[in-house]
Amino acid sequence: MKWSQVTDEEIRNKIQRIVDDGAHRLVNPEQIQKDMLELINIRKESGKDYIPWSPIDLARGYSGFCVMFGALDRAYPQGGWDSIGHPYLQKIQRVIMKEGIREFSLWTGIGGVIIAARALSRDGTRYETFIKELNSFFIKSFPSMMQYMESRLKQGISLKEFDVIQGLSGIGRYVLCFIEEKEMRLAMEQILEYLVKLCADKEHKGLVVPGWYVSSDRCTGYDSKEYPNGHFNCGMSHGIPGVLALMSIALMKGVEVSGQREAIHKIANWIIKWKENDEYGPLWPARISWEENKKGKSRNVVPREAWCYGGPGIARALWLSGIAVNNEEWKSVALETFRGTAMRPKSKWNIESDTFCHGRAGLLQMVQRMYSESGDKIIGELRDKLLEQVLNLWNPEELYGYQEKESSDKQDIAGLLDGAAGVFTVLIGLIQEQDTDWDLIFLIR
Repeated sequence: MKWSQVTDEEIRNKIQRIVDDGAHRLVNPEQIQKDMLELINIRKESGKDYIPWSPIDLARGYSGFCVMFGALDRAYPQGGWDSIGHPYLQKIQRVIMKEGIREFSLWTGIGGVIIAARALSRDGTRYETFIKELNSFFIKSFPSMMQYMESRLKQGISLKEFDVIQGLSGIGRYVLCFIEEKEMRLAMEQILEYLVKLCADKEHKGLVVPGWYVSSDRCTGYDSKEYPNGHFNCGMSHGIPGVLALMSIALMKGVEVSGQREAIHKIANWIIKWKENDEYGPLWPARISWEENKKGKSRNVVPREAWCYGGPGIARALWLSGIAVNNEEWKSVALETFRGTAMRPKSKWNIESDTFCHGRAGLLQMVQRMYSESGDKIIGELRDKLLEQVLNLWNPEELYGYQEKESSDKQDIAGLLDGAAGVFTVLIGLIQEQDTDWDLIFLIR
């Protein structure tokens, strides 16, 4: 894909200084684990939500750091970053040997581990045996996983069957990295066939609805409280845009099954149907309740300029689908969305964090991709303004220099998804001549 690097020498030097300082704070895996466990204990004691620590996770665990060190190694092949990343991969291997691996997912399971090894492999010239063994384990376990997925399709789906974080959208993106291998290509086709079936209409309470409707008994946490009659999830991280992105990327890579194009059209048109506009541009609800779907109208839609939930993540999926099936309308809506972000005052962005998942680093990476591929001047200006914001957020007095922030809740997190590593990985990519594919894990490429 096209890539437009930052050329201003002063800014490039500032990026290099920040990344060098920040990444060197993340070179000790034992210290990172200690910091994370301390953070969890503090949050437990104060009654705050927390995410359990898992060494193999792509989100906050060692796999995510392998992705960062892989990006740094690509940028500076003589910098020794590959040697720094190697102990992280060794630790992952020891955990797997001791405890096994219980999940197939991209962000919390085997998919992420393989992506981690791939990131450090220097284009497949290293860790070949490790990657091959894990891929073989995946292929052997794949039929039982799909059998379980099929049973959930009949009984009623939850988000974790199809989303990017735990479900088949994320798993499928890992598999797409290895489609030159016959068995992996066949697995990819089965995943797509499943997602095509997922998109078929179903009847619920006398209404015909899209198959990605999640009923109340399949909702958990916040969703079960806020949506007692179920909902349709519109977020890139957990909702139907992730399925749209995967199907579109697969099509662009030459993997197609019966009904895939029709499913792409169905999802994209459904997303367009629920689009609203403020004075700046398009925006979408994070979720659509059963009642809103019945009325055909969502309420209280506010902008949120994030990857996980918000216009830019949805628009990126629309852009990819527009390229995949040559639909200029969808691409136009995607461009309008990012231009809207550029025009909308940042006080209305509803993002506070420095990081990727729901922060400025993730928005910056999506804007960088859209600018590189479209050449749109307004989006290019947004890229430069966002970059300035992210650089100004750097605070060397903080533990990792960047923080996860929501309201008054600030956390020092090292990891890739919602921590400092994700910010550094975004920044280093901006001063490279060529596109790197590390952000495939977010299904934005």
